[in-house]
Amino acid sequence: MTTALLLNILLVLGGVYFGVRNVHFLRSESALRTYMEKSPKALLWVRTFGMDRATRMARVIFVPLGLLISIGMAGIGAWKLWRILG
Repeated sequence: MTTALLLNILLVLGGVYFGVRNVHFLRSESALRTYMEKSPKALLWVRTFGMDRATRMARVIFVPLGLLISIGMAGIGAWKLWRILG
């Protein structure tokens, strides 16, 4: 039970963290552009499409998708915690 509890708490915390980060990237284009410049994960996209197009693609497709996934993570973790503790 302790392992399940810990994993679900981490799932909720991770979902909240990534959700807040993605909302920040949606609201601030300069923060997203800074992330795109410094992230090794975004380097391939920037090399392939250029900074402007890669940033636009991230803002339109990938950041909202990440936001949905983070909401799902937090929701599933909270639901499982509710079932364990309730």
